Amino acid sequence: MKLIKKGLLDTWQSLPMYGLQHEGIPPGGAMDIFSLQIANALVGNDVYDKALEMHFPAGVYQFEKSTLLAVCGADFTACLDNVSIPMNQPIKVPPGAILSFAKPASGQRVYVATRPLLDEQVSRVKILPWSMNPENVFTDEPIRILCGREWDQIKACSQQLVLSKSFGISPTSNRMGYQLVQEPLKMVSTSSMLSSAVTAGTIQLLPSGQLVVLLAGHQTTGGYPRLAHVISADLPRLAQKGHGDSLRFTLTDPTTAEYEWIFIQNYLQQVRNVCALKLSQHRFDHR
Repeated sequence: MKLIKKGLLDTWQSLPMYGLQHEGIPPGGAMDIFSLQIANALVGNDVYDKALEMHFPAGVYQFEKSTLLAVCGADFTACLDNVSIPMNQPIKVPPGAILSFAKPASGQRVYVATRPLLDEQVSRVKILPWSMNPENVFTDEPIRILCGREWDQIKACSQQLVLSKSFGISPTSNRMGYQLVQEPLKMVSTSSMLSSAVTAGTIQLLPSGQLVVLLAGHQTTGGYPRLAHVISADLPRLAQKGHGDSLRFTLTDPTTAEYEWIFIQNYLQQVRNVCALKLSQHRFDHR
């Protein structure tokens, strides 16, 4: 693809790369790894392939070759040559077609996966007749959390506030973390602590009494109290929220967190299997 107009923050992202945190290198990766994997599956890419992560206003791109395209995640009203196209569905795109995004409808981050069609010359936009519509991604259900090591270091009234009040998302939030806005929380004591390991989903208490939820661009260690952790299964939902949205938390348990993560991984594997079969059948039927 050729860049026609720059977007606000268009970057190539893949799944997080773990194993180097002990050397101070964070895993990084896409904010919404669920939508990333759906997009890659729809076009037949490998699970570790990169895709474009885009925010609004998003960039404008022109295809230089026949390409299979999928748009997933946030709904920014994707268009090819100014005609809207469906999300979560593979689309054949001819050379010269221009991809743009008209207006944001829901979510904060859209993922664009592509794969060159080396054995086919596409002459017009063609929407393939299957889709994968993930459910419960843009719901208002509370974000599920596990108690962190320092949960008991905040007063009971502050614990109740975390679990009963809605939090705003500060406009200073970014890929490193969401700074939340609410009544300041109160510590039982103000003793300092040593820096310790953190990960995506760790909720830290800042000296101001406000919370920050670490996300894809997080550091590897931190010296602020770790009050809680967002379960991995809910991180994609959190990643699709932004400034102007509000969120609520609810406690869950490790067994539920593990079950939900396994459920999502099984669903994604089923999506990959179905898409691979559909793409194989389509190639056979159109020889």
